[in-house]
Amino acid sequence: MEIKKEVTYKMGNKVSFGLTNVYYSKITTTGEVDTYGNPVRIHGAQEFSSEVIGGSESNYADDSVIATLTQNAGRNITLKLTELSEDFKTNILGHVKLANGKLVEVDNAKHEKFALGFEFQGDQKARRVWFYRCSVTPINEATKTKGESAEANSISLSIVAEPVAIGNYLITHVVAHKNDDNYASFLTSQPELPVIAG
Repeated sequence: MEIKKEVTYKMGNKVSFGLTNVYYSKITTTGEVDTYGNPVRIHGAQEFSSEVIGGSESNYADDSVIATLTQNAGRNITLKLTELSEDFKTNILGHVKLANGKLVEVDNAKHEKFALGFEFQGDQKARRVWFYRCSVTPINEATKTKGESAEANSISLSIVAEPVAIGNYLITHVVAHKNDDNYASFLTSQPELPVIAG
């Protein structure tokens, strides 16, 4: 399911984005090393939004700004879906599937870390993105009675994308464009941390 989202830029241009091809890759951590599992598709994506954790603070002296300190501690992400697969619930949220097929939400279950990937299909560059190290809070669900018009129920995931250390750099995500060599398999292959020179 593809939902178009219209974004207005300060320049006044309006560009329509289509959110599609959402994947997750479960992380297994050994010591301080993260290993990414094979990506699994998440269907029913409706909306994606992110907000930087942190901000900037200006230091003043002699009636002027002498320094501006900027902090980026990752991203707060909201991902809205029409449904969330049992696979994600068991592998990431720690739900337990019983022998009779019923799914049990375990309140004190450990939530697993994962990478989150997706594509802005409506973008001219058709950008594909992996956020490398994510954690999610318990899901928020909403439903309503049927009225004169049918509206899909929604599930909202609150996700925190943590920074990952690459040498002296802290990174949260990587972006691939159509002309990149690995673009075709970017979302279906295990995420790889970049090598940054310097």
